[in-house]
Amino acid sequence: MAQNDYTNAEMIIKALDALHKLHAGETIEWGDEPWEKELRNELSDNFVPSPGEALSLSASAVETYLECPLKYRFKQIDKIPESASRPQLTFGNIIHKVLERFHGSEGEITEDQILQILDEEWKSGEFTYMQREEKLKEQAVEMLKRYVDNTKQEPPHVLDTELKFSFDLDGIRIVGMIDRIDNSPNGNKVVDYKTSKRSTPAKNSVQLGIYSLYLQQTEDEKLAGIPETATLYFLRNEEQPEHSHTFTEKDLDAIREKIADVARGIRAKRFEPCSGYHCDWCDYKNLACPAWES
Repeated sequence: MAQNDYTNAEMIIKALDALHKLHAGETIEWGDEPWEKELRNELSDNFVPSPGEALSLSASAVETYLECPLKYRFKQIDKIPESASRPQLTFGNIIHKVLERFHGSEGEITEDQILQILDEEWKSGEFTYMQREEKLKEQAVEMLKRYVDNTKQEPPHVLDTELKFSFDLDGIRIVGMIDRIDNSPNGNKVVDYKTSKRSTPAKNSVQLGIYSLYLQQTEDEKLAGIPETATLYFLRNEEQPEHSHTFTEKDLDAIREKIADVARGIRAKRFEPCSGYHCDWCDYKNLACPAWES
């Protein structure tokens, strides 16, 4: 290891140790090293919005805080990078891009078409191990073939894909992107693709609730209104890929309250760890998480 690399690694370790002590309630005696000055600046009182100040949240940020407030802090506030090698994240991004292009093209829906797009979008350089890459490519081919078969049975009337949005909700700026919006005889349908192995109920999805809130208030006439159906499409699920729910006003009120609770927690600097099954694949568990160590 080069001297510069060793020095940088040592500074990162010291910074993580300081964060760990702060979260444990210990007092830090700061010095004048560069990493200490930078960390103090990042942790200044002005770094987290105070009550009444503007706060911007994405659907994933809200869900991260609800899952574990400490993870939200590490990721969104302390800006501690997650693992550089995330094959599943790269895989998911590729699949999303393939489906965006697939539904943006004209003509008949075919298996050859979607597999050609997959070949064009595949990023070999972003996978560390060849055997892992080959396995993921096989999985991608299998799930996309199955997706085409399912789509042929009832071809969607796609209104938009990868729709970026932002809107104000009770003084909070909500931002995000919707994978796909369809039109059907009974109303619009929101679709969010999932490449994870674990399926979850659509009615519990804060993400789908936020999408419904956005469409409820948008001025775009072709999209306006609470969607008739909000769907999580689990591409790995062979038996039942679509998990759908129609959000009622009562459901959306509950989503609004969850977002408000998250905003209050962030502004009050409440970042306690919350352990659970999600800890198993958390990048921060071995770095500076007191809940995992205990």
